[in-house]
Amino acid sequence: MKSKKVFVLVTAAALSLSLLAGCDTPAETNPTASNQVSTATTNVSMSENTSRTSASYITEEEAKQIALTHAGVAEEDTSFLYVKQDYDDGRAEYDVEFFAGGKEYDYEIDASTGDILSSDFDAEHYSSSSGLPSDPNTGSYIGEDKAKEIALNHAGLSSESDVTFVRVKLDYDNGRAEYDVEFYQGNTEYDYEIDASSGDILSYDYDAEYYSPSSTDNYIGDSQAKSIALAHAGLSEDQVTRLSVKLDHDNGRAEYEVEFHVGRTEYNYDIDAANGDILSYEKDSD
Repeated sequence: MKSKKVFVLVTAAALSLSLLAGCDTPAETNPTASNQVSTATTNVSMSENTSRTSASYITEEEAKQIALTHAGVAEEDTSFLYVKQDYDDGRAEYDVEFFAGGKEYDYEIDASTGDILSSDFDAEHYSSSSGLPSDPNTGSYIGEDKAKEIALNHAGLSSESDVTFVRVKLDYDNGRAEYDVEFYQGNTEYDYEIDASSGDILSYDYDAEYYSPSSTDNYIGDSQAKSIALAHAGLSEDQVTRLSVKLDHDNGRAEYEVEFHVGRTEYNYDIDAANGDILSYEKDSD
């Protein structure tokens, strides 16, 4: 009877050791299998995040339609329609570009909200086959001839035969149609921007970069302009380097631009060519 009890105890002990050994086995996990599980979990997580991010954006088709609607253009009337998702300062946006009616349109659209961040169009590719009038002198615009007349009258020039026209071109700037008018009279170059609808002068400029010396009899001269600038700066000519004097025109007034350097300091003067008044000056150190 005693031997049976001993056998039972030994058997129970062996069974307990076997169970304990079995409990230790999971701790000896295969590293490769563990990494595979971890990688799979990470990939699923990244996939879910990417899906959620993409789902939060409007589609390319929606971005395209937003741009076309804003421009008032039907898709079938466009050419070279281009849509691309991009990032600017950490913000996702769609770049939309297309041609229609002789105009080039460019849009930037917020990829999350669909808001139009910027829009621009111009008519640099103007042609007779475009949607604009084939003859710029017809339609709702004042026309090239009228634009030239407005510029000539403003410049105080009575006849087109007195000038040489370089360019009269219909263009667009910030959505507004305007005529760029450029011509020469003598040695003076004139540049005008004229509203194509109203004829208003939006900007004008003329200069005399090619002014001949014989036309400067009533001006103080380069030497006097240089002396005025140096005296104001409290310097003599032998103290400066890179001294230059140039006659130019700004808003109809003749003036001398005087520039020179002392060490790393640059001096710039604008001096009235008729009376020698200092119109502006600037001192800039690097």
